[in-house]
Amino acid sequence: MEKFTKYKDCIEYLFGLERVGIKYDLKNIRTILKFLGNPEKRIKSIHIAGTNGKGSVALIINSVLIEGGFKTGLYTSPHIIDFRERILINGKLIPKNYVIDFTNRLYGLMEKIKPSFFEATTAMAFEYFANQKVDYAVIETGLGGRLDSTNVLKPIISVITGISIDHTEYLGNTIESIAFEKAGIIKSNVPCVIGKMEVRAKSVIIKICKEKNSRLFNAETLMKANIIYRNEDNIEIEAGIKEKKILLKYPIIGNYQVHNIKTALIALKEIGISEKISFSGNILKSGFENSTSNSKIYGRFQKVSNNPKVIIDVSHNVEGIKNIRDNLKYFKFKNLYVIFGMMKDKEYVKCLNELEKLDAIIILTKPGYKRAEEPEVLFKSVKKKDRFLIAENVNAAYKNIKKLLKKEDLLLITGSFFLVSDFLKLKHFSPLT
Repeated sequence: MEKFTKYKDCIEYLFGLERVGIKYDLKNIRTILKFLGNPEKRIKSIHIAGTNGKGSVALIINSVLIEGGFKTGLYTSPHIIDFRERILINGKLIPKNYVIDFTNRLYGLMEKIKPSFFEATTAMAFEYFANQKVDYAVIETGLGGRLDSTNVLKPIISVITGISIDHTEYLGNTIESIAFEKAGIIKSNVPCVIGKMEVRAKSVIIKICKEKNSRLFNAETLMKANIIYRNEDNIEIEAGIKEKKILLKYPIIGNYQVHNIKTALIALKEIGISEKISFSGNILKSGFENSTSNSKIYGRFQKVSNNPKVIIDVSHNVEGIKNIRDNLKYFKFKNLYVIFGMMKDKEYVKCLNELEKLDAIIILTKPGYKRAEEPEVLFKSVKKKDRFLIAENVNAAYKNIKKLLKKEDLLLITGSFFLVSDFLKLKHFSPLT
């Protein structure tokens, strides 16, 4: 008998699988995949890990493959509005009926082994991609790499983007320990592309690549790229190897995107070589230009309104907050207002220190998620208390800001995927329309 007939009830059940004290291993995901007939063995995958930049690199690779005429699966996390944003084929959300059917088929097993939400949804993505016979699946890790649920794959290429301090309770509190966890996605005789990272992280990855006979490609040394034009909606980048260059328009602004673009281009170059694919200049250009519409990845310093300017950004670590400060230099506005909230397990003190460097009024709040830190706790961590306000939730924060906000001002919402999601659910602004 079917347990679920309505999508809403099904999603509530899946979210209810979130466990207190995550058991960080691959036992459950392997059990579920075996039950499903090991669909992960029937997909060609590109596996991407990294503290920052993995979403941007994933969406570029996915979009270029789509523009090249391939059927592609994309698995990312978290989502912003709809759970189904996590699992796409050629930019289309996984059908609600598939989510319901999968959950009903797996219900008995899930009740028995008690998997996490991410373990269940990773298995769902792999089965969906295999059943739909995608040509390639672009798979983003959820947490770390070595023991992440996605790390049952044998990809055609592994990609590791930037590495910085994050998820210290699972990955360790040093750059070296975090790099070791991310490098867990490196497989024997499978090439690995790395992005911009400090020497300590790079040396860990070099060592593991040697041990696994994995050819290492350092995008920072192999590819040159420069921003030659920018406005508030996109950047134009000249990129290439030696004298062979291409001009690419990309709808996610920010100096740091140069590094993500280098990483994606080198990964695409190596995919092209190993898979005997030729990505023409026109395919690359349309892939970059249509990357957000092809991949449904939102909230990377994304402008969702003009009068006043409203920007949503899912940065949730120090490096991401620093990038925000750089990006704001290129925007024209009179007054800056910020709505900020963060999870308890993040380095929110350091992030608040970066935010304090902005000439802004900042409202501290929290999204409706159990790991969210209380705004009163965040407030204790700030020095310039006269520039900070407290609101019990995102709705209250926005009501307070709306009284002050003028057409020539700018409002920034940042600190967490969950915060941005709550803001967009207010239905004042949406990147989905």
